[in-house]
Amino acid sequence: MTYAAQTARYVENDVLTRSPEWIVPLLYDHLLSSLRRAVVQIEAKDLDGRAESLGKASAIVGELLGSLDRENGGEIAEGLASLYTYFALELLNVGRSREIGALPSLIEMVEELHTAWVTAAQAVAPRPTQRPTQPALAASAA
Repeated sequence: MTYAAQTARYVENDVLTRSPEWIVPLLYDHLLSSLRRAVVQIEAKDLDGRAESLGKASAIVGELLGSLDRENGGEIAEGLASLYTYFALELLNVGRSREIGALPSLIEMVEELHTAWVTAAQAVAPRPTQRPTQPALAASAA
């Protein structure tokens, strides 16, 4: 199995085993990775990589926007919709300009949102901060 196939399998398992409260923070994790990768690729003049990373970031923003419950979410959902729309427009601008442009400020905003979502998810469905030690490893260490 190739490294890419193993990574895809790991991500799929991660998504399928997370509680619903942790899906949005996972999306933000991947959004941040794509945005940071795009910055490096723009600096390296890697046009194909930049396009792929910005495309992934745009798809994640679209998923976040599409998943909002505007009927029940009230002002919070409307505010997030406006913010996600802004993100999408800025990603389009960066893609057209081939310059870093607003990416550093987008990364900063996404980091703040990510922290807020992690805090909310942790309050509702706490996750252990460390993975439990496997019994075989614990027994051999004793």
